[in-house]
Amino acid sequence: MRIRLIALTTGITLLVLTAVAVMVQRQTLKLAGQEREVVQQIYAQSKEVELRHYVSLAQAALGRLALEDGEVAMQQRQALAMLSQMQFGKDGYFFVYDRHGNMLLEPSQMGLQGVDFCEPDNPAGFQQARMIMTSAQQGGGLVRYDWMKPSSQSNTPKMSFVLPMPQWGWVIGAGLYMDDIDATLNIIDNHARQNIAETRQRFYAIAAGAVVVIGLAGLAFNLSGQRVAGEKLQRLAQRVVRSQEDERVRVARELHDGVVQVMVSSKFLLETAQATLPPGAAPEAGRRGARHLLDQGLQRLNDALAEIRRVSHGLRPALLDDLGLAAALALLVEQIQAQCAWRVEFVQQGQGRDLPTAHATALFRVAQEAFNNIQSHARPTAVQVVLRFGARTVSLQIIDDGLGFDLRRVQADARGGIGLRNMRERMESLQGRFEIESGREGTRLMVVLPLPASASAA
Repeated sequence: MRIRLIALTTGITLLVLTAVAVMVQRQTLKLAGQEREVVQQIYAQSKEVELRHYVSLAQAALGRLALEDGEVAMQQRQALAMLSQMQFGKDGYFFVYDRHGNMLLEPSQMGLQGVDFCEPDNPAGFQQARMIMTSAQQGGGLVRYDWMKPSSQSNTPKMSFVLPMPQWGWVIGAGLYMDDIDATLNIIDNHARQNIAETRQRFYAIAAGAVVVIGLAGLAFNLSGQRVAGEKLQRLAQRVVRSQEDERVRVARELHDGVVQVMVSSKFLLETAQATLPPGAAPEAGRRGARHLLDQGLQRLNDALAEIRRVSHGLRPALLDDLGLAAALALLVEQIQAQCAWRVEFVQQGQGRDLPTAHATALFRVAQEAFNNIQSHARPTAVQVVLRFGARTVSLQIIDDGLGFDLRRVQADARGGIGLRNMRERMESLQGRFEIESGREGTRLMVVLPLPASASAA
């Protein structure tokens, strides 16, 4: 569920970031297009204003010449000479037509190289010259067309402004090439594409960061959930162990206080009956038969009492509560020694002390489980049990010289090694340490439990 939630959150985040990236890209392109139109319009207006200014200056200068006294032909020659000297920008120049459309100002007169005028007699310039003359006849204005730019020798959009000069019947004008507008617009387009690329990279970085943050948050959430689940499971295991121990104590107490007492009283009654059997109450054969039955009954009661005490001790040894862990382990070793042919030794190291019930019970159950495994699989000749009390810890070590086993195989088997897992879980529930080593020379099991402050101080 957590993985699905993280995947869903990551997918939604990436989808939202992608939608925002697409929207930002479209908005950026839209703004770039609007900026392009505005810049193009402003540039065109500035070119128009510039051309009007140039042509108006030329018209004013020619008008002053026309007002002076003198021969008109001389004035016109002076006017053309003056216009040939008036240049602006890198490729800016004036052109002059008469009322019949003839060119009055040649490029050679202006000292310009590679400059072609729109000549009416030239097929390449006929259409442009006609547009210029038509605009002049209508009072003047802007004319747009493509023409060869001198500096680049390529056809370039051009804007010309023309005005009529009625005194002499001329048409004067000047033109500006518009490729610098295109260059500026290309710069704007490049900036827009660069901004889009940078924005996309930032969004990719944000998306990657968001995925990383979500992943880390999910990881932290999982770790926190696992930690909480582990703590709950540990508390549940502790409650299960406590409930098992409580149930064992209850059963052991009921066996000891109930069944055992009934059987002991029955034994006393049989013994009394045996002792009070009159010597002459029956023939000799009858007396022997009755005594034999009483002897058998007493023997069976003794066996039953011994078995019940053994079961009761296995469930919960009274010595563990009365005299402590060391005495209970000593009794367990004594019982094992009585049942098995191999030698069992119990050693206590350090000053004995009272342990918390949970600690003493866990160590005793580990010893029981270890002896069960040894009896079932190890076939040893000697077993040593070492109980050591330290300043802050208590440890239990059980060493046998038996056959040993493959620890990795047992741990990997999900259906086996239940006893080992139970011992390990008991220790981990009390923050203890569980270690086991096994080989051809035998098996060494060691558990260590930290002591509470009150127990270590004692």
